Amino acid sequence: MSYALETKKRKFTRVLESISKPLTPSDGTTKAAKDPITAARERLAAPASIKRVRVGNDAVTSKTTASQLPRVSSTSSSVRPNFVPWDRERFLERLETFRPVTRWLSKPAPINEVEWAKRGWSCTDYMRVACVGGCGATLVVKLPDETDDFEDLDSDKVQERREVRERVVEEYRKMIQNGHKENCPWRNNACDATIHRLALSHPETAISTLRDRYLKVAGIYDQLPASETIELPDQVILSDIINILPPDFLDGKPASKKGPSESDEQNSNPDGIQTIDEKAFAFAFFGWDVVKDGSSGLLECRACFRRLGLWLYKPKEDGKEAVYDKLAVHNEHMEYCPWIDGKAQSGTGKSGQRPEDLLSGWQVLAQDIRTKHRRHLKSIGGSSAETPSRDSDASSFDTTTAEDDAAQKAKDREWWSKLRRMRDVLHVKGPKKNVSEK
Repeated sequence: MSYALETKKRKFTRVLESISKPLTPSDGTTKAAKDPITAARERLAAPASIKRVRVGNDAVTSKTTASQLPRVSSTSSSVRPNFVPWDRERFLERLETFRPVTRWLSKPAPINEVEWAKRGWSCTDYMRVACVGGCGATLVVKLPDETDDFEDLDSDKVQERREVRERVVEEYRKMIQNGHKENCPWRNNACDATIHRLALSHPETAISTLRDRYLKVAGIYDQLPASETIELPDQVILSDIINILPPDFLDGKPASKKGPSESDEQNSNPDGIQTIDEKAFAFAFFGWDVVKDGSSGLLECRACFRRLGLWLYKPKEDGKEAVYDKLAVHNEHMEYCPWIDGKAQSGTGKSGQRPEDLLSGWQVLAQDIRTKHRRHLKSIGGSSAETPSRDSDASSFDTTTAEDDAAQKAKDREWWSKLRRMRDVLHVKGPKKNVSEK
């Protein structure tokens, strides 16, 4: 073979090799397009810096510019969690869903609206509750009719219906917990017993909120029923309570005390000193407030969400009598309301304790007013003669040492109970004792 022919064959071989192998950056040419299989393998082996970023259901690479990314709603980061058993505000939101009578009718104590709200349920439709934790569970709460509705039945049938109703109530009591799905956190957790308690532990705060309620109720004075219509507990004399209110109770201005004969007059006298009206104070003292939406002639309790239609206790414009002639401001709350239920207010009531030994919300508020009054007397060096007389029916509001000691012991027991519950939650154990070996 001649030299020229051999040279041509070597050149042809190099040309074939250059065509078959991929180009590299060192070749001084642009990269050739990769085949799909090779490109897929390289993407799988790519470093984390270029891994895919998922936004919703779409996938984009990290090289995508910010303008190409789909916009995420700013509200997604501010969505409140559904499982917050320690949040009293969220508990009250759930409890308020049971307020409309078009949705919910009163149930026995074991399955009342408070028990459902404590376990993460809210009322969504007529007698229907749903889990707020996102497990999707819904229940229809329907009980057999009361036995009182069947007076024509004999005693055996009445007893049978009563037993059936009790069994149904017991089944619903179990479903308050077991009605949640297996993976729902509300199934194994509930709100603490103190979640419904009113914030009355600090006298200054309690009196401040009392002032706010009073000013709002006094703002609708013309819509309030007459003073003789309002009924109070036998042991409560409002004048005695008003007499020991802080001097700056009304927005930091001096307040004069107004007797029953002056209750229908203006809230200020000719000297410009504001006065406290007993009628408006009675509603505020027992936890009633103007409704949030400002509806005319309506008061509500922010703890049990019971509403009062004041027009029902006032004579009609055409001269007809009122629908109701008496308004017991303390009995219009729901039976589980902490304003009147000592067990709900204490949060630690045990089955062995007598209900009368537990202080309700208005009783705690009366203690706060007495405490504030004693501090005021100490600050000005006043004498005990300025305190209300012990011979009146308001003896329950007198400042006696025995009552103070009992209240302090109750607070100490409650504090230690909280400490023990917190220790149990955190599983804090004491140091192990060294046992000598035998």
